[in-house]
Amino acid sequence: MGSNSIDAPKLRQCLEAAAALIAAEEPRLNALDSSIGDGDHGITMRAGFEAIRRKLATLDETAGIEEVLKEAGAAFMGATGGAIGPLLGGMLMAAGSALSGRSQMGAIEFKLLLESMEAKLSQMGKAKPGDKTILDAVHASRQAVSESDDQEPGHLCAKAAEAAHLAAQMTANMRSAKGRSSRLGERVLGHPDPGAVSFSLILKAFANCLSDWASR
Repeated sequence: MGSNSIDAPKLRQCLEAAAALIAAEEPRLNALDSSIGDGDHGITMRAGFEAIRRKLATLDETAGIEEVLKEAGAAFMGATGGAIGPLLGGMLMAAGSALSGRSQMGAIEFKLLLESMEAKLSQMGKAKPGDKTILDAVHASRQAVSESDDQEPGHLCAKAAEAAHLAAQMTANMRSAKGRSSRLGERVLGHPDPGAVSFSLILKAFANCLSDWASR
């Protein structure tokens, strides 16, 4: 693999970058959630990523990609409640399992990461694209990279982030089919799904982190 592939140290830095962006966006995520939920999505996401940060600080420097992803997922799941805890935590752990034995992520591995996340999310959440959930952003990002011939993981991540962002914004035009917001009917129209927005922010942080690495 080329020098721009993602190894475990880069992955740690990407997770740190995601934690920082989620913390900065906490008020906006809470505001989004207040329209169709409990108003605490930003708080929950920040708490989960703070737990990831603490776990990363205790991991041995020799920890590989699989261990980093699995430990991050377990930390997020253990620190958060509601639906997003097991969903996002489960996605990270599934990605770790899918990349077992891989020391670096190139284009193939990055596609596999998103494929495993979507598969796990579909299994756990019983949702489908168009249900106004985090799956809309995950599905769009996976589809964007699966259709690309680009072999640079940083470029693929940027494409995934843009696709997830657009998909998250499009959820504003959808009615909710899952969760508490499904009882709100048309009142959810005009409001993007907070989980989809959060996932798009995570990929944005990863893409920015990888771009910074590539420019060094």
